[in-house]
Amino acid sequence: MPTVICEYCNSKFTSRPSMLRHQKKAKYCLNLRGLKSNKVYNCSCGKIYTRLDNLKRHEQVCDYIPESHTKVEERSEMIQFMTKVVEALSSKNSTVTNINNNTINLQPITHNYLEITGNQHLTKEIVKEGRQPELAVKVLDGYIKVSDKSRKKIKYKDADGNISTNNKKLLQNFYKAIAPKNKKLADKLYGDIQTSVNEIIAEGRAGESDLTKLLTAGTELQDRLITIKNIVDGIDNDGTTKLLDETIKCVVSDLS
Repeated sequence: MPTVICEYCNSKFTSRPSMLRHQKKAKYCLNLRGLKSNKVYNCSCGKIYTRLDNLKRHEQVCDYIPESHTKVEERSEMIQFMTKVVEALSSKNSTVTNINNNTINLQPITHNYLEITGNQHLTKEIVKEGRQPELAVKVLDGYIKVSDKSRKKIKYKDADGNISTNNKKLLQNFYKAIAPKNKKLADKLYGDIQTSVNEIIAEGRAGESDLTKLLTAGTELQDRLITIKNIVDGIDNDGTTKLLDETIKCVVSDLS
């Protein structure tokens, strides 16, 4: 701990203010300096005078900056800093408020809406090429707000009109709404593939690359059909996780 020593009586103190109070009030220290009265005049630098005129002359040449001045300057800088922080937070809160207000103005996403709109745009080409995530973008456009693109967070109103951030639930409802027509179209496509495969085999062209492509397309078609059914049934596995992640990524990227 730092030690401050009185220059007159060699008493030791832990701080300068304590030492200055001592020099001002301690009788034995005043006596050593020939001061018989407690009526003394102090300069902030620590110098003590028995006459006011002597103090005034000293103050004209004293270059000591009181600690309180430094604290005032530091306090001023802190106030400026805190003002900037408050302004930044106010701006952020304003942005959040705007997002919340926009969310309030959204229309509820009902099963009826998802079913009608989803089936309206769902085509054989979308099912064949596995572009259901792109369909989700078209269906949900104007019905959600992206609140955090980097973390793939969205806000929307559920069928009851309540604000929700449950991405998985929303996408489950989307796939549930289009599942019947999706299966119907997939079955037709699979039937076309089987017909083409049978024709190739009947013509003795089983070794051609077209057959391999058809078989691959059929397998992928069936895999997507199973994955969508698992999503509707609430089954979590690698396939459902991959398709849901792909869908929300597509939605957030295109609608943010």
